[in-house]
Amino acid sequence: MQADIDIASFLTSFSIGFCYLNEETFAYNKLIERWFFEQGITPTDLSVRLRKWAADGDFLQRMDGFLWEGRLLAEPHGFAWLIFPWETKESHVAAEYEHLYAELKSVFAAAYDEIFVTDGEGYTVRVNGACERNYGLTAEQMVGKHVTELVAQGIFSPSATLDVIKQRKQINLVQQTQNGRRLLVTATPVFTQDGQLIRVVSNSRDITELLNLREQLDQLQERVETYEETLQLREEASGIKLTVRSSSMLAVLSKIEKVAKVDSTVLLLGESGVGKTHLARYLHNMSPRKQEPFLSVNCSALPESLIESELFGYERGAFSGAHEKGKKGLFEAANGGTLFLDEIGELPLSMQAKLLNVLQEKQFFRIGGTTPIQVDVRIVAATNQDLKKKVEEKTFRNDLYYRLNVIPITIPPLRERQEDIVPLAIRFLEEFKETYGIEKKLSYTAAEELRRAQWPGNIRELRNFLERIVVTADEDVITAEHITRALYDDEEAPPPEPEEGMTLKDQLERYEGQIIRRAYEECGSTYKLAEMLGISQSSAMRKVNKYVKEL
Repeated sequence: MQADIDIASFLTSFSIGFCYLNEETFAYNKLIERWFFEQGITPTDLSVRLRKWAADGDFLQRMDGFLWEGRLLAEPHGFAWLIFPWETKESHVAAEYEHLYAELKSVFAAAYDEIFVTDGEGYTVRVNGACERNYGLTAEQMVGKHVTELVAQGIFSPSATLDVIKQRKQINLVQQTQNGRRLLVTATPVFTQDGQLIRVVSNSRDITELLNLREQLDQLQERVETYEETLQLREEASGIKLTVRSSSMLAVLSKIEKVAKVDSTVLLLGESGVGKTHLARYLHNMSPRKQEPFLSVNCSALPESLIESELFGYERGAFSGAHEKGKKGLFEAANGGTLFLDEIGELPLSMQAKLLNVLQEKQFFRIGGTTPIQVDVRIVAATNQDLKKKVEEKTFRNDLYYRLNVIPITIPPLRERQEDIVPLAIRFLEEFKETYGIEKKLSYTAAEELRRAQWPGNIRELRNFLERIVVTADEDVITAEHITRALYDDEEAPPPEPEEGMTLKDQLERYEGQIIRRAYEECGSTYKLAEMLGISQSSAMRKVNKYVKEL
């Protein structure tokens, strides 16, 4: 956690020379360059000489008319050398030392991470402001106290300093403080040339929030694993492939599972393409009727003249062109099982009364028949229309509406459950691979483009959209460019049309996101992105974090 500090820059305007050395660094100010390097002494020669003096313990040298005074710093293998013209030393050395001390003290106090210094025996000699923040004590309350006393008072535990004193080597550990903070501590010993431990310098960083996030991530991972197991059990029990991640759809599945246990009529509400048929079959497969037939009919797909015969069947010779043996209707064929009436809002008024009678009496007559047929059928209906409004408009029977609306379940549109979009897309790509033998992968930026699209046609539109790209695209990886061009069906991918309910800011951000994702996918780095778009690199990084890295 040690940070490199350019101490030499503090002394640029001083009248003394300054050199700073540690294991990796050799820094010096302008006076050193003028006094020595211009005379032929190289930085390498000088650093070797200073390191040798320090290794020999010679911290006071006189050479070439200059006085060299060295100081061992409170860090591993760190030294500072002050160089004075011999004849001027006495006139300013005290002031220069005072100035240097003030500067170094300011650096020490300004450090964001904690710096906690003890002597070789474990008595606290210096702390910075981060210590006060981490431990809830002032510097006066800590300086002079032995670390064992601070541990005994519960200020922090364990003590890395004590471990350093015992083991005489650098120690890393996680420390708990009295105010509930957790710190990552690196404690380093400082030795003299004869091996005497004179300082222990501890650098600590507050990792409380990081550890909290890690714990939350672990809990989230456990929930995800539990969710995956639950989803797998659901799929095994129903025989239906489920691709659900959003909380809203998980709530829908839970409600369906509850009502599946009873025979109450269910009305599935939602826009076209949200998966009502899929969920109706899931309801049937989770019910006690799962071994019996599941039949469905789209009420808007049949001519009015055929609906009655499709639903209730007919007797032999009931009308011209009828099959000579007659025909079972869907109600009769679904006996014991489930009949799914999709687009129930399109059912003609003339048929609504007959349907109501079947729901109430659980019997019906075939066309041309005189004998009532008893049936035991679970009815699941679905519509993308506002049936209550149709009742007010007298285009849908009020009594049938209430007979169907026993347990309404609203399925949210895909744009309101964005967490499901990318998993659904990946599932569809796997299905297309099996169907067409064409394998396509989805890039991160393409996935984000899919997630941000509105999908007015919902799941059906998403599936057809991806099928078109899989069949027509030459590349093996689907990119953001594929998505935007296919969405707008234009080589230039113009900005989206203004949408009701979206502010100008939202629409501009949406278009900006498309530009950033396509450009970043082409560039591969924020530096190239900044150059391409004529913006600063920091601005490019912020936009990538906003529009790309949130996947």
